[in-house]
Amino acid sequence: MNRKNVGALILAAGSSIRMGTPKAFLPFDENTTFLEKIISTYLQWGCNEIVIVINKTLAKKVRFMGEQAEIITFVVNDHLEFERFYSVKMGLQKMTKSDFCFIQNVDNPFLTQNILNNLYRERSNEAYVVPTFEDKGGHPILLNRKNILFLCSFPDNTANLRQILGKMPCKKVKEQDSHILVNINESEEYERLMLLKKRKWNQSMIR
Repeated sequence: MNRKNVGALILAAGSSIRMGTPKAFLPFDENTTFLEKIISTYLQWGCNEIVIVINKTLAKKVRFMGEQAEIITFVVNDHLEFERFYSVKMGLQKMTKSDFCFIQNVDNPFLTQNILNNLYRERSNEAYVVPTFEDKGGHPILLNRKNILFLCSFPDNTANLRQILGKMPCKKVKEQDSHILVNINESEEYERLMLLKKRKWNQSMIR
């Protein structure tokens, strides 16, 4: 496979307090967890490196083996008391091969190659790219090299990522898939979305 000069940073260091169990290990289907589904989508799309930020608890359990495992790097965040930005900063500092980088939350496994294609097509060296659905910003976002270098060198580890991004040029891309807005934080949300996914799959089989 010809890999693109694009990396993926997967954020999975959260404590998942509201969910009650690590979201990275939630089943996406009978054979795949959230984390495995997300990794596979980025690998199949053609990312040349994947960095996954995890916490100490996950570090004792998580493993990903496969033909492309050599391009995957795990980073442990020992300071969960900091804002989400610290995980982003740690991960980007390990992103050494890419001029662009997707920022991906582990609690949204509905990522598709079509979404990645749409964002990559609109990539910019001057602005980061964010997908929108009905004027609401979603995920993943696509950073350029300038963004990456700026965030890597930002001095305040406790900074708020959204506030930092709010001061950077942004390019919005309209997306038809509402799943870009999904953030699964509680068991009720998980059960509802998984039931909906199963129904859609069953309907497609009937057709």
